[in-house]
Amino acid sequence: MLCYRLVIVSRHIVTSSLGYRQALYRLLGRFGKVMLETRVAGPSGEPDRAIARASRRLSERVRLDQGRWLQIVNIGLMVAGLALGQGVIFAVQTGLLAAGEYALLSSFATHYSFAMLGIILVEAGATITLARAVVHLSPGGLPNPRMWQAFADTSTIRMLMALIVSSAAVLYAAEISDDPLGRWYAFLALPGLLLWSVNGVGLLDGLRLSGISGLTGSIAYVVNALGLLMASHRSLEAAGAIMGAAFSLGYLLTLFAQWAALAWKGWYPRFHRPSRAGLSRAFRDGLTLSFQIVPGQIGMRVQLVLSATWLGAETTAVFVYAKQIVGAATQVLQFVLRVEFPGLVERLACAERQGFVGMMAAQKMTLACALLFSIGTTLLSGLVAAWSDGALHRVAIVMVGFAPTILTLGLLQMSSQGLAALGAYAASAWAMGIGVAVGVVASCALLPLLHVFAFAAAEVILNLVTLGIGYRYLERARPARPQATERA
Repeated sequence: MLCYRLVIVSRHIVTSSLGYRQALYRLLGRFGKVMLETRVAGPSGEPDRAIARASRRLSERVRLDQGRWLQIVNIGLMVAGLALGQGVIFAVQTGLLAAGEYALLSSFATHYSFAMLGIILVEAGATITLARAVVHLSPGGLPNPRMWQAFADTSTIRMLMALIVSSAAVLYAAEISDDPLGRWYAFLALPGLLLWSVNGVGLLDGLRLSGISGLTGSIAYVVNALGLLMASHRSLEAAGAIMGAAFSLGYLLTLFAQWAALAWKGWYPRFHRPSRAGLSRAFRDGLTLSFQIVPGQIGMRVQLVLSATWLGAETTAVFVYAKQIVGAATQVLQFVLRVEFPGLVERLACAERQGFVGMMAAQKMTLACALLFSIGTTLLSGLVAAWSDGALHRVAIVMVGFAPTILTLGLLQMSSQGLAALGAYAASAWAMGIGVAVGVVASCALLPLLHVFAFAAAEVILNLVTLGIGYRYLERARPARPQATERA
């Protein structure tokens, strides 16, 4: 019932925001059609081409305006979902922290973070591959056998990944760990990993319903927060069982909400036998997309070790806090990127629009947000540093140094998404691997000179190196335009 109500509310928000605009678009479209059909004929009896061009221009402008408004609605819903889900978890953690439940909070943070890593591994980049498949295989937004075949192939690979991750978790819980909380958490959280192998996030993104995808995703966060609250003042076994069951229940309810939204659009699941070629392609794409995550995880942990070893606990705490603020800004950028992805795939499919410039032009909203967040963070941190002292002053000073990384990371994400839209997953993975290696070397080399700001400088270098490699690939991938086309 909760999932159904959430989907109905999301549908009401979207339809109420777009209803009056759609009526206007229909009116303008009919006007343009009438203008086209009642155009004035010239002396030769041929239609007036100026009126025809004006009608096409009007229709194109109406279509772009409608798409831009839908993007804004999707981003708003995704931010609302993030605020709801993360906000509830933050509120529960704050209450337990005030109550002195440090051991429970520490255990939850450890096990939940590894469970979320399992979710990322099970996803295996399917959010991107399925969204791209929807754009290419279902241009009208209608389901068809080819699309369901791609979904079956991708879900099979995700299920195999879920079984591998689950086997490793069972081995750890049964043979290695002696923590009763961790053992019960692992056993009862595994169903959530297996269920996530058939999620519909990529389908929703491809259908330009990423806002509903983000809003339904908040269900899992809310249920996990409630599980954490219920685990307070329980035995270790009971606390682990409650939190593990809450993890699986949260993702089960999220799946129900996602498929209810897809059913609303006419996408009822259809079973197809996986094909050998499809499995090979899904495995290759999933492996290369997953490889993009590993280097970044390693690079961040190397910086944490360096900071704890050379700079001390206090500076490390300030560094982690600054990274959390940057992470919040880049999370919003990720939302905008997801909204713009289907349009990017369509735009880069046109030969004359491939390349770095075309990729940037298709992601103007992301670029604007990256500039706004970077400049805003710099100005706000500077004001706080000028009017404060103590720990707050230190945090503000560090944030001034890290603010530019928001812009460079946004550019990197735009480049990576451009490569993903072209299907160049391996190129993106190699670019990230090389960039992280250069960033780790820069962190070690600059640490004696720049102190904590060495990590900010190293991250800028990492982002620019990876961006440069992506730029070279995108420019090489752009086909040469025929001379006839240029003359026309």
